[in-house]
Amino acid sequence: MEDSPEEDRSLESLPAHRRPVLSHLTPSPESNPCVPAAKRCRTIPTIFDIPIEAMITLKQAFCSWAGKALLAASAALALPAIAQAGFPTQTVTLVVPFSPGGSSDTASRILGELLAQKWGRSVVIENKPGASGSIGALTVANAKSDGHTLLVTPVSIGTIKLFLKNPGFDPHTDLTPIAQFAKGDYVLSVNPKVPVNDMAEFVEYARKNPDTVFHGAFGSASRLAFEDFALKNGVTPENVNYRGEALVLNALIAGEVQVALTTLVGAKPFLESGRIKALGIPAKERSPIAPQIPSADESGAPGFHADFWFGLMAPAGVPEDVRRKIAADVGEVLARPEVQERFQALGLLATSSSPEAFAELIKYESERWVETAKHAGIEPQ
Repeated sequence: MEDSPEEDRSLESLPAHRRPVLSHLTPSPESNPCVPAAKRCRTIPTIFDIPIEAMITLKQAFCSWAGKALLAASAALALPAIAQAGFPTQTVTLVVPFSPGGSSDTASRILGELLAQKWGRSVVIENKPGASGSIGALTVANAKSDGHTLLVTPVSIGTIKLFLKNPGFDPHTDLTPIAQFAKGDYVLSVNPKVPVNDMAEFVEYARKNPDTVFHGAFGSASRLAFEDFALKNGVTPENVNYRGEALVLNALIAGEVQVALTTLVGAKPFLESGRIKALGIPAKERSPIAPQIPSADESGAPGFHADFWFGLMAPAGVPEDVRRKIAADVGEVLARPEVQERFQALGLLATSSSPEAFAELIKYESERWVETAKHAGIEPQ
């Protein structure tokens, strides 16, 4: 990693773009009772014609009394303060296993900004793309288990072993779930030249034209969700694999592929411009981000439900109190209405969960796609 989690990174050592949103102000010597009184009083002019030496004597007496009182009060508050705010004690790094600029990166930067304000500590984003997210995950799995290095994990964390034989880590034993913090919808779209208007019509068209319908595939989560849709509806579009969602959308616009399941946030500008056509959201209900698009249950594909999400995970062995503090703080900062609006502007919903609920979600995602991968002929490479 660019920065070791054990390092005590000062504000000045960080590049400008990685400096914290919030930092504590350091009291000036003039306002600090612990600084020798003479040092401060010599900068103060004579007041009420009292000689400066007398002022020093009076101020020394006062500061001696005030300092003792302050020290006693601080001692009384020290233990509960430490118990409540023992974490974090240094810079916190959020490792994003994808390149800068995507929805996961942008959402992570918003969360990092909010947590920096909450904690009064630097929160930096470190992008570690590659190998379907396993490079970033492995970085966190091997980090110190103190909570200062966290993984921004996508929905595909639970299915990585369906695609990679040896990702270098086990998401269930080498990482600890903390909390979900965002989720979003997929949308099934077609090239405008495909003569269908909903999912039911697409299924009928794909059955009649199996050799002319190609699916633009990217990533593991969206690929599995589309394979599930195809298997349940008896259609067999050939997959054309791309290295990212942007390339899939370009191919769909150009007519290189006829159908694609992408994130709603990624497809939205092209849907609004009419360059691609939405058939439905794979969910029970319509998305608040694009309420004009019907749900799968309305569009003729009941039961076709899939979404994507992001969450935080820590190295295995992170202290339980640290784990719960992070989860609680994430829930607190995301509950603010203005934060909800910022996430919706990205096409995401700000969410939160307990560590236990997030662990169950990862387990569910890990198990639900095993049979789909087997029937689709997906083998780990």
